[in-house]
Amino acid sequence: MTVALARPGYREFETETADRIFARLAPHIPPAPIDEPRPITSKEEQENFAQYLIAGAAHDSYIVQVIGRAIANLVPDDLHLQLFLSRQLGDDGAHAQYSRDRVLRLLGYDPINEIKRQVQEHWDFFGDLSTRSLFGFLAFEFHYELHIVAGLLVNKRLTKINDPETSNFVAQRILPDETEHRIGVIDWWRNQYGKISGAEKAELIAQIIELDNEGQKRRNAYLKNYWKINQVALGTGEVKEQPAIYDAWRKEILSYVLDIPVDQLPQLVSAND
Repeated sequence: MTVALARPGYREFETETADRIFARLAPHIPPAPIDEPRPITSKEEQENFAQYLIAGAAHDSYIVQVIGRAIANLVPDDLHLQLFLSRQLGDDGAHAQYSRDRVLRLLGYDPINEIKRQVQEHWDFFGDLSTRSLFGFLAFEFHYELHIVAGLLVNKRLTKINDPETSNFVAQRILPDETEHRIGVIDWWRNQYGKISGAEKAELIAQIIELDNEGQKRRNAYLKNYWKINQVALGTGEVKEQPAIYDAWRKEILSYVLDIPVDQLPQLVSAND
């Protein structure tokens, strides 16, 4: 990417926005676990954690497949964007491979067939939206890189059970990688479209929000199931405020990326719709 417009203040934006959302919607949830998460202690917990890893590997593998198609078909002549996307593809491929290998070590079998099955589920519900147009691909990036952070924020505050090796990989590799991906997606939008103004910009934003809403409709059933997998594996229990936290985070992200005040955004599809 040529100009990193989103970098100044973006990390602070994430932290401050998360703190504000939790203070308003879930003030009883602490900013970090009160007690240090404990290691897995039973076969059942090991199996639950493996299902969490498999779901994450499928998410990351779907990203790999979509980006591969986007580089070839949507941006075949945009080398700047290709270089960013190739970084994203490689990172998410490495994350998926780690999860696959960790399940093999935890449970003694290669989960590749289950990962493939779940990747196909992503294609079934999100499918053509991610690859039919450049703005559809942008909606994919918003959902798979930016909006999903809402769930990570809940996990960060409430996790009671973890796998120390995975936690170390997350801290050392996944979190830094994913922050760079989010910044890269925002930079892409701002570098390409940030100088557009007036009616043209309004029309582009309307198209993006329409596609983002379509993506939300497609992902709602998946998100509810994915949150349950996280809650069981990490010992957080049910988080009744999770849909509201997700909706609020998504509004803030769209406001930040599209440079529109939250109260001026059009009607958004809710995670509860």
